[in-house]
Amino acid sequence: MRLNRWIIYLPGSILMLALHAPSALVLAADSIPAYRFITVDIPTPKGNLGFTTLADINDNGEISGGFTDTNLGPYGFILDKKMRQIQVRCSKDVIATVPQAINKHGEIAGSATVVIQRIPIPDPPFEILITKTSGFYRDKRGRCTLLDFPSATLTEAVGVNDDGQVVGDYRDSAGNFHGFFWDAGLFLTIDVTFPGTTITGPTAINNVGQIVGFYFDNNVSATFPNGQTHGFLYDNGAFSAFDFPDGLATLPADINDSGHIVGIYSDADFISRSFLLQNGHFTELDVGLADTFTTEVSGINNKGQIVGRYTQNNPADPVNPFTSHGFVGIPKNHFKPIASDLVN
Repeated sequence: MRLNRWIIYLPGSILMLALHAPSALVLAADSIPAYRFITVDIPTPKGNLGFTTLADINDNGEISGGFTDTNLGPYGFILDKKMRQIQVRCSKDVIATVPQAINKHGEIAGSATVVIQRIPIPDPPFEILITKTSGFYRDKRGRCTLLDFPSATLTEAVGVNDDGQVVGDYRDSAGNFHGFFWDAGLFLTIDVTFPGTTITGPTAINNVGQIVGFYFDNNVSATFPNGQTHGFLYDNGAFSAFDFPDGLATLPADINDSGHIVGIYSDADFISRSFLLQNGHFTELDVGLADTFTTEVSGINNKGQIVGRYTQNNPADPVNPFTSHGFVGIPKNHFKPIASDLVN
């Protein structure tokens, strides 16, 4: 496959982009447009490549993302329309951020590691940090609001729409996970109403008010000790469930204003693969490069552009045996807007 690679120098870092030829997308019978895939690699502070993941893209082409190397943070960033990197930071007590969704205003929702206690010790590093996981909402002026669902032991923000409404999940005092909706300081719980549901995890909200996410059922087995995972859509007060055909687990990641849904499913070998659900039809998405192990699509905008990460086999490196690269998928032709297209 033809591959052109170039390097853009940024202050303090290097952003490496690789443009891949069209038609790397696995197409279904209907006329879903082919994609051009652009690989995005941002070096870690130590200059290492292979740790980048992209989370979401807005209609202006701004991208939220971060590194997947847990030894380095994690470290969150925004890429602007010119692919310039902006670090995502909050208060001095926030020592790590994981940006997720980004709306048209450049506002971000994500998760943060927050210091709640510092215990002095005599030897380096001279203090022990006690932390918690909170959600955060970063407005267009760069001001962060930490999101902690009342009485929760953990809160994770995952999706945000153009009105600044946020969805995510929280863990209650009994250790059970629920979804939440947040709007200007008001929290509401979201629990899928299907019988036997044990966990609800909203992942995205669009400007129509539709919410997608995943839920666990109570079909516990040796293969699925926590139950099986399914996708859901909340639309106009009602929940609908869906699964990728023959997939072992379905995890929707994002929904645009036309009701197009992208996400991840697990195949029979428990390998992560990605899908697009449009007009009631599933299409598998695959970057399709040599040695690609997984493709994980996490965001879609109203132009049909997608972002995510793909991993490649890297057996020569025992520290990072599966390198992670961010990617942007650009369709040849934009999707045609349609109404909500979930299959019942």
